[in-house]
Amino acid sequence: MILKKLKVYHYFWLTSAIIFIIGFWRQNSPDNVLDINVHDTYYVIANSHVSILLALCYLLLGSGYWLVQKVLKRKLINYLTLIHCVILFGGFIVYWLVYFYSNIIGKSRFPLFDDYELINQCLVVIVLLIIFIGQPVYFVNLLIGIFRKRSAIR
Repeated sequence: MILKKLKVYHYFWLTSAIIFIIGFWRQNSPDNVLDINVHDTYYVIANSHVSILLALCYLLLGSGYWLVQKVLKRKLINYLTLIHCVILFGGFIVYWLVYFYSNIIGKSRFPLFDDYELINQCLVVIVLLIIFIGQPVYFVNLLIGIFRKRSAIR
């Protein structure tokens, strides 16, 4: 079966390609920008730029796993890899579920008022999980894999 042959870095690279495709698929829609409000300043970023940044992040994460597993031929800790993957892929899936839920069910009656509060709260929780749990687990896993004794990978 093909899923058993795929390694963790393949999943990160596949997710990177999916993010890149989704970012450019909705490029011509009227809501193709990300608005970030910090106090009195609005930062407006095109979705295509955000998708390129996210795709690059997933590509680099997969490259880190590839470097340790294939190039250095070191074994990673399975449960740390699983925690990292669940947080990153779960966050990706949960975001899209919340996005489609809010677009289908959560439409506002007032046309000039947007209902992005649920999406924004979901994004904040996902980003905090990734920054404070997912990424430290990733770096610890890679460092342990690099500095532990060399073992054969099956």
